[in-house]
Amino acid sequence: MSVPSRHASGEAVRPVRSSQALPGRESCAPATRLRTFAAIVLAAVMAFTLTACGPDRGLKVSPEGSPAPSLFPTDTAKAGPPNEPFSLEEIRETIVDASGVAVTGSAPETAKVVADCDECLKFATPFHRDDQKFQVATVANPQQRDELIAGAVISNRSGKPRLELIATGNQVKLSPGKNGTLVVQEAMFADGDDACCPSGLSVQVYRLHDGRFEPGQRFTRLNGET
Repeated sequence: MSVPSRHASGEAVRPVRSSQALPGRESCAPATRLRTFAAIVLAAVMAFTLTACGPDRGLKVSPEGSPAPSLFPTDTAKAGPPNEPFSLEEIRETIVDASGVAVTGSAPETAKVVADCDECLKFATPFHRDDQKFQVATVANPQQRDELIAGAVISNRSGKPRLELIATGNQVKLSPGKNGTLVVQEAMFADGDDACCPSGLSVQVYRLHDGRFEPGQRFTRLNGET
């Protein structure tokens, strides 16, 4: 089954293929090139965030037990348990009732997956900024549960959950930046790519500004071209 997905910006992306494996399952030359490009991109993001204005602490968004690399060290201890204040079912209901439309980002197909697949929605590590806690949930490909196709950030507004950000993509990863930035990375597959070895990578930077995540810089590499 194909699970189509969208960027948080609303841009259509390549449908998630059920046969796709996570990067690193098999060794191949494109993976080495992508790691090199990723290092360059992260260096550029670091330079961008170090000169940006905003809060000092970042966030880390990754499935429990399988953390993604973070751009900066992040202290999430004061955020408390991942299932407070809202339960997983409350977050599921929020995503489904909103049809996947967040303050930033729209993912109606992801909302359908969340509604139909009980095991696909999981808590990830929450984060705390200023006096506000943000809960995080990830959405897995129903045909390949170890592959993430979306991440959602939820806030507490007047005692009710609010879907602040939903970001989708192939093998999606969300990582923290400094000064209120959030980095969304996803694999990009060109025609002829093996499931193990996407030849492309897309990195989108979001800034937490005035209480919402706003899209900023974007870096893309496909077929060896940036």
